[in-house]
Amino acid sequence: MKKRYLTIGDFKRNAFIVAAAACMGLTGCESNSRQDEWNADSEVPVPDGVITEMTEETSGQWKITDERTTAPGNSMAILKYNDGRVDTLQGLELENQLQNLAANQERYQQGGFGMGNVLWWSALGYMAGRNMAPRSGYYANPNIMNNTNAWRQDVQTYRQRTTAPRSGRSGFFRGRSGGAGA
Repeated sequence: MKKRYLTIGDFKRNAFIVAAAACMGLTGCESNSRQDEWNADSEVPVPDGVITEMTEETSGQWKITDERTTAPGNSMAILKYNDGRVDTLQGLELENQLQNLAANQERYQQGGFGMGNVLWWSALGYMAGRNMAPRSGYYANPNIMNNTNAWRQDVQTYRQRTTAPRSGRSGFFRGRSGGAGA
């Protein structure tokens, strides 16, 4: 059996190379509108802060009684104890509590109605890095949870944009738009 070797002037191979180069060139030469869209908002606005009110129903058992948005950087947790005391976590104290929640999230995902568990399932917990949807059982009224739906979407958009590569997409085909018609 005689083995055929392709010569430099092989028409089929050269036609294939030209066709492949043309396809790659066409997808690479399309307008940079997608790339521009990807990097259009290089300055991502910080989402609003959130105020979470929690009320102690019985000793050590908490429920979220209100959540509302506030100016960025003004987040706080208002804790209403069943003996009438009111405490507020804000600033560095709140930041430390949220870092503790994020570091021990496996513990808080298991359930319970202690202050840490309820705080983890609040909007503040979402701010601390929880990616799952809130659980209505932690709210005194499930409708309270709906007060921050749009805010959670803003936070999700912020997370996606701040973790996206600065100079376009990364990977083997960075800067390319994908396949034809995409």
